[in-house]
Amino acid sequence: MIRSLFVIASIVLISHTASFAEAEKTVSSKVKDVTVYLSGAEINRSGNTSLNAGDTYVLFKDLSPNIDGNTIQVKGKGNFTILSVVHRLNYLNESEKPKDVLALEDSLESLKMRVEFQKALQSVYKNEEAMILANKSIGNKDVGVDALDLTEVANLFRKRLTEIQQKKLEAKAAQKKLGTRLAVIQNQLNTLNIKRNRATGEIVVAVNAGERTPAKFLLTYFVSGAGWTPAYDLRATKTTEPVQLDYKAKVYQNSGVDWNKVNLTLSTSNPTRSGSKPNLNTWVLRYGQPRYRLVSYDKRAVAPMALEGKMKMGDMVIEEAEPEAASAADYTSVSENQLSTEFKISIPYTIPSDAKHHDVNVQSHKATAQFMHFVVPKLDKDAFLVAKITGWEDYNLLPGMANIYFDGSYVGKSSINPAATTDTLSLSFGRDKNVVVTRKKLKDFTSTKIIGANRKITFAYEIVVRNTKSEPISIEVQDQYPISSNKEIEIDLVESAEAKVDNITGKLTWNLELAASETKKMMLIYSVKYPKDKNIPNL
Repeated sequence: MIRSLFVIASIVLISHTASFAEAEKTVSSKVKDVTVYLSGAEINRSGNTSLNAGDTYVLFKDLSPNIDGNTIQVKGKGNFTILSVVHRLNYLNESEKPKDVLALEDSLESLKMRVEFQKALQSVYKNEEAMILANKSIGNKDVGVDALDLTEVANLFRKRLTEIQQKKLEAKAAQKKLGTRLAVIQNQLNTLNIKRNRATGEIVVAVNAGERTPAKFLLTYFVSGAGWTPAYDLRATKTTEPVQLDYKAKVYQNSGVDWNKVNLTLSTSNPTRSGSKPNLNTWVLRYGQPRYRLVSYDKRAVAPMALEGKMKMGDMVIEEAEPEAASAADYTSVSENQLSTEFKISIPYTIPSDAKHHDVNVQSHKATAQFMHFVVPKLDKDAFLVAKITGWEDYNLLPGMANIYFDGSYVGKSSINPAATTDTLSLSFGRDKNVVVTRKKLKDFTSTKIIGANRKITFAYEIVVRNTKSEPISIEVQDQYPISSNKEIEIDLVESAEAKVDNITGKLTWNLELAASETKKMMLIYSVKYPKDKNIPNL
C-alpha cells in the first residue's frame, strides 16, 4: 500500500515539474539604449516572443551580474498581464567557449605534450648515463689491460658521456622555454575563463494570457561597473582665430555584457550619490578634557619652485596646460533639465565589457578667445601664451583634463574646472620662445647701509621684454616686492615703472603692448630697513 502511494506521488511530482518546465520560456533580448551616468548606467533591453494561453514564466538570461534588483522595470505590449518580476543570479550557467579560448586550449595541449617529450628525453639520457657508468670496469684482477685498449675505452666513455651531458642540457633548456610559453598561455586562458565563468543575471517575468498572443517586452534596469569621465582637446592654429574645443567622453564598462551598436546617452548626473537633503542637528557645547596633538614640522626653509605645467606667485596661477571626417560630435543633441544635462549620440556605438576607456566625441565648439602672453621672470624667464575664452558657460563643461595643441603641435595638458572659474576661462598654450624676457640685478643701485640702529638694504632689478615676432603682442608681466609682518621692518617701494601695485600682496603688474621687434624695459627698486641686530632669512 505504501509502495503504491509512493509511486503515485512520484508520478504527480514528475508531471508537475514537466508542466512547470514547459511553462518557463526563454526569450532572447538585446540591449537597445544605454544611458551612461558618471557612475553606473541604465540599460534598456527589448525582446519579442509569443505566449500560449495560461500562465507562463518568461526567462531573460545572460544579463549583467551587476544589476540593481530594486531598479528593474518591465513593460509589455500585447494581450497579456504581467503578474510578477523576479531577479536572480545564475552561478551554474556555462557559456559556449569562444574561438580564442578554443585556440588557446589547443595551443596549451600541444605545449604540454612537447614539455613531456623533453622530460622523457632527459630520462632516457639519464638512464643511458647510468648504464655506461655501471659497466665502466674492464678486465679483471687476473688479466691486465693493455694501455692501448685502456686509452680507446676511455676515449669512448668520454665522448659518449659528453654527448649525453650536452643532450641533457639541450633538453632542459627546451623544457624551460616551453614552460615559459605555457605559463603565458595559461595565464591568458585563466583571464578569459574568469570572465566567461562569472555569474550571469537573470530576470523571470510571470505573465498570464487569455489566448495565444504575440508579446513584446521592454526591460529597464541600473547596473554598476560603468561610467564616463570628461576629457577635452583644445586646438589653436593662430592667435587671431577661434579656439577649437572638442568635448569628449571616456566611457568604460565592466558589466559583463558587451554593448553592441547601442543608442548611447551620456548624463552628467550621478545616481549613486544620495538624493536626500542634509539636515542640521542642534550644536551643543559642553565642557570636557582638553585634547593635545603632537605636531612635527620641518625647520628647513623651502625654496620657491616652478612646477611643471604651472607657475605660481602670490595668488596668481597659470596652468599649462584640411577637411576633416565627421565624428560623433556632429550627431549629438543636448537636452537639459533642472538637475542634469544629457548628450544623446544619434549614431550607434559599441562599448565592450573590458573596463577600458573608449573615446566618444560629444561636442565640438569654436570658442572665442583672446590671446595674450604672460610672464613671471622672478620664477621663470619664459613667456607663456595664454588664451582667455569667454562664453564657455554655454558648453555644459565638467571638470576634466584637456590636451592642448597649438599650430598642429602638442603643447601639454591643462585642467578645466568650471566650478572654480570666473566668466573667463584662462588656458596656457605653452612657452613662446619668440618673446625674450630677462631680469637682472642692477649693482649700481643695490646697496647695504647701516643707519644708526638699523640696517637698510636696497634692491634694484631691470626687467627687459623683447618681442622678436613679426606681429604685435599683448603681454602681462608680474613681479613682487616684500610685505612687512612686523612694524620694525619698513618696506619702501622706490621705483615700480608705472606698474599696477597691490599693496596687500606686494604684487606688481605691467600690461604691455609690444609691436613687432619692439623692446621695453622696466625698473623695480625697493628698500628694506630693519634692526641691525635682527636677521631676515627669507629676504
